[in-house]
Amino acid sequence: MSLITKTLLSVVFPTFCPVCNKKLTNTQDEICEDCLSRLPRTNEVTIQGNMTEDKFQDFPNFIRGAAWLQFSKNSEVSNLIHKFKYKKHPQIGYNLAREAVKEYIPWDFFNTIDVIIPIPLHPKRLRERGFNQSEWIARGLSEETGIPCDTDHLKRIVDNAHQVSLIGLERSQNVNDIFEVNHPEELYRKHILLVDDVITTGATLRSCIMATIPVRGCQISVFALTKAEGRGVEK
Repeated sequence: MSLITKTLLSVVFPTFCPVCNKKLTNTQDEICEDCLSRLPRTNEVTIQGNMTEDKFQDFPNFIRGAAWLQFSKNSEVSNLIHKFKYKKHPQIGYNLAREAVKEYIPWDFFNTIDVIIPIPLHPKRLRERGFNQSEWIARGLSEETGIPCDTDHLKRIVDNAHQVSLIGLERSQNVNDIFEVNHPEELYRKHILLVDDVITTGATLRSCIMATIPVRGCQISVFALTKAEGRGVEK
């Protein structure tokens, strides 16, 4: 969208920062610069063997992982995620993902990635929500990096219960065998970046990685927009 078009639209349809509710300028995307700078980073991209990576190190095809923002209850980040997922503001996730890329580029996080794959929703859940929040994050990453986003090969085949209502072992059992990879030969020797909105125990992402085992020679990395401790808001 051109700057002139954005300027005209901002006059006719003004937008407001979802954090502080200030009117956004025509050069700002979805969240004002002051609020964006204030959001708590995990800094995991700078740490080898960080807490996100620890959740997946037992997989032989796992390469690296990081979550961008720290999620805590009743925080600015949790309010943003709530608006993003449940108040039908998918552009929040899209634009936050683009900002994350800018901070991750100096750390070569995306250098060897061949394809970006969002955690899929079951078709029933997708109809209810109207969009897949992980896909909007993935498309923001794709837009900023130029790496293709793929929504065709990884499928959710079981409509499992919401993770937010479960704890511990229940989370792991709830996501057993709920994903499958279509045409795994087409992902042969690809480095896949799996994308989620919030990572808590990592059970959902672990199930996705398990589904990629039949993909010969593939490598897996993980990106989450936010990271929560304890109970979170995983799908």
